[in-house]
Amino acid sequence: MRQLLDQHNRIASYLRIGVTDRCNLRCRYCMPAEGIDFSDRKELLSYEEIIRLAHIFRELGVDKVRLTGGEPFVRKGIEHLLQALANIFPKVNITTNATLLQNHFDLLERINISGLNISIDSLHRERFLMITRRDNYERVMENILACLSRGLPVKLNVVTMQGVNDMEILDFVDFAIRHRVEVRFIEAMPFNQDDGNKTVFLSARDILNRIQAVHPSIQKLVPKNASSSDTYLIENQYKIGIIPAYTRSLCASCNRIRLTPKGEFLTCLYSKTGTDLRALLRDPSLDDEAIAAAILNSVAHKLKSGFEEEAKRGEEVFSSMTSIGG
Repeated sequence: MRQLLDQHNRIASYLRIGVTDRCNLRCRYCMPAEGIDFSDRKELLSYEEIIRLAHIFRELGVDKVRLTGGEPFVRKGIEHLLQALANIFPKVNITTNATLLQNHFDLLERINISGLNISIDSLHRERFLMITRRDNYERVMENILACLSRGLPVKLNVVTMQGVNDMEILDFVDFAIRHRVEVRFIEAMPFNQDDGNKTVFLSARDILNRIQAVHPSIQKLVPKNASSSDTYLIENQYKIGIIPAYTRSLCASCNRIRLTPKGEFLTCLYSKTGTDLRALLRDPSLDDEAIAAAILNSVAHKLKSGFEEEAKRGEEVFSSMTSIGG
């Protein structure tokens, strides 16, 4: 099996697939209150096109995929895609806001889902509403607890913002301990420059310091595999993660690549542009090997870090996270 090797000797084996840019929430760090100019259905990759690419990526050594959005479960027929991907990849994961999970528990158990990363940025209804601009807190919490009771593999993602929800860091740590679930704190990133992410930025180091002040026994785990998160243990048993999404201290071990809902292939979250795989898929003169060659070439030219990618952008405003695919 071939491998997706870049010029810095990193092997890409983890593909994040954005299946839609639509979402039923309007989180302040992800998109503006009025939403964005959502893609027409014909602009999105079809499920058949995603599955075709999945087979190509699997032949190139990818063994883990994650469906992202937007919110993956707002796209109709997502069950078909999940089942197909589970037949191709050893590990299938989903990042979701959990507002629609109640309709899919049986499916997730049937395909033996490898991981559910559930976004929840507050443990208080009013603050949840302020951040997401939607009043779905009870449903989200109900579905989180249902996942845990069913034994589904869950991690909670918390975008941590200074003056917005940072006062809940220790509450989330307590929740992690009480429910034996891993909580991961994520640095806010400068997407949608006018949404205040730069002014609310809280670094991974600051997050750790706050936890360490109350839980001095916290210790960092040595990673067994490439990860976007630094993982810590509290009291030698409770996992906490911190994702340095903006300080980007983990680029050297990055094994992630991304496919946007419109079929643009990105080798970095901070990439300005990528390879238009949708155009290649829809060109009847190109076979799978030609598409594989384009993917291999893109990965081979992956830059060393997200800082190098960001430098190429200059002062250009970043795309909405929902358009990139998380």
